[in-house]
Amino acid sequence: MKRFVKMALLGTLVFTLLWMAVEWYQPMVVNKFSYKAKYMDNNAEKIKTLILGNSYMENSINPHLLGDSVFDLAVSARWIYYDDQLLARYIPTTSNLKCVIFGMGYAEPFYRSFNCPEEDIVISGYQEYMHRKFMDIPYEGEMAHWVGLFEGYINIESLFDDKIPDSMGCNLKEGQVDGWEHYYNIDPDVIHNPDAEAQIEEYTGYLRDMARLCYEHNVRFIVVTPPYSNPYIVNVRQDGIDVLHGMIERIRSEYPIDYKDYIRDEQFREDSIYYNSSHLNAVGASMFALRVKEDFGL
Repeated sequence: MKRFVKMALLGTLVFTLLWMAVEWYQPMVVNKFSYKAKYMDNNAEKIKTLILGNSYMENSINPHLLGDSVFDLAVSARWIYYDDQLLARYIPTTSNLKCVIFGMGYAEPFYRSFNCPEEDIVISGYQEYMHRKFMDIPYEGEMAHWVGLFEGYINIESLFDDKIPDSMGCNLKEGQVDGWEHYYNIDPDVIHNPDAEAQIEEYTGYLRDMARLCYEHNVRFIVVTPPYSNPYIVNVRQDGIDVLHGMIERIRSEYPIDYKDYIRDEQFREDSIYYNSSHLNAVGASMFALRVKEDFGL
């Protein structure tokens, strides 16, 4: 028994020392969260166009082609709650901000209904940890799951992210993945099940708040749904698209939003411009940026 107690105490000591070492070392390692937060804190007054969203906007649109003084604050796998919080924090200090561009993917308003709870727990924990640690944004809602937080914490590859953004905050992807992974096999009933309906309402609330913030600060609010490859759009349902369009129309009755849906856009049908089934590569990202610039007169 004494031996067991000693081993338990030794294990606890080793874990505590390791935790303290990681906590001490982390702030010295530049990752995309810390880089983007520091850039915003130091350059907010210079930014005229701010990009928000997840990987669709971090990887699949080229901010260098969108005009003057653009910064991409998007981060892969981010839930819209964090975009809303970041916008609320920075919009009062971005005195020259003229436009916010937010990317709304096809599956995002109901993605947690895709029967992937383990992956979602890890992703949500990782997002909570990184936003809390490096951007000082806590999450008080249901996604603050301690198992996910632990999974995110011990995922060293994610925590010490070496994919540092370029000067405008983006991470463009070169080449094309061999094969067409990363697309959803959508259950016919998933969009209208109770879990999805509740999440759609939650998503709509955050999107409405972002529209309100832009309206109150006289900033143009643009929302885009990005293009997808042919293998992906086979799984896209019209009632899912109707959900996205319906959300926009509901919010438009209260606040102005400029919106365009590029899901099936004919300009983006070539497989060679995608690095996986749902994300454009560097070539596609440049095409998309030029198209957005033209369509919205940026």
